[in-house]
Amino acid sequence: MDIGLLLVAVCSISSSAVLVRYAAASSVALAFWRCLGGSLILSVGAVRSGTSMVSLGTSAHLIVVAGIALGLHFATWLASLEMTSTAASVTLVSTAPIFVVLGNRLMGRRSTRQMVIAVGVAVSGAFVVTGGDLITDLGSFEGDLMALAGAVFMAVYLIVGQHLRTRIGTAGYAAAVYAVAALTMLPIAVVGDIALVGFDRTTWLAIAAMILGPQLGGHTVLNLLLGRIGSVLVSLSLLAEPIVASLATWMIFDEVPPATAWWGSPIVLVGLAMAVRASRDDRGERPAPVGP
Repeated sequence: MDIGLLLVAVCSISSSAVLVRYAAASSVALAFWRCLGGSLILSVGAVRSGTSMVSLGTSAHLIVVAGIALGLHFATWLASLEMTSTAASVTLVSTAPIFVVLGNRLMGRRSTRQMVIAVGVAVSGAFVVTGGDLITDLGSFEGDLMALAGAVFMAVYLIVGQHLRTRIGTAGYAAAVYAVAALTMLPIAVVGDIALVGFDRTTWLAIAAMILGPQLGGHTVLNLLLGRIGSVLVSLSLLAEPIVASLATWMIFDEVPPATAWWGSPIVLVGLAMAVRASRDDRGERPAPVGP
């Protein structure tokens, strides 16, 4: 059941690579509307469940932390794509699972040896997929730091989310976090003079599809799974996004994936399989999550 949902989430998130081709808007604007739209839709379920920032009590400040981390992840990683090479940006942001393992350890939760090995294998595969250009194709030191910051912020978002999902339902949690993330990106858009409105019909349709697919079917399902399979496995599943996205663009736009994708993708998948097995051995130690 959980693995099936994980596959749905990865495929949904990967669809953004196709949808962004039809959107004549800044990546920051797309991220803003994805988060805001997802929050508005999920707020209906949150209200029905009686969830509000007031009712969350002591958890409210952690939700703010998770939301700001998600917003800053989008902001820093998207900025890195404009400051450094795509290969370096994608490679560095794919190190998020390493920071998840380190962050969990700082919080007193150690990953099993099998899970650490799985992380190493999967991240190594991600490095191969990007062509191993981290050293030879660096664009700028500042851009590389921004991509690395994007990985750290994603790790914070997932670690805090795993903790909160044992106490808060998915709809209430995701609605609040997405709202904070959108508010975090709003001043970034204002300072950067990034248009958030005035798009054509095709772009708005693409944004609507991103809300329903990558945001609700992708990130929200991952939030559902955070309390079940943990932040490490969820972060590793994101490494499959470039693989699925490459296959989708190949089928739709006839863009053949680079040769390195054929070598690195199997390594990523092997790492994910190892992580799934390790998570099953470790599941008994994890608190049961609150229902959806």
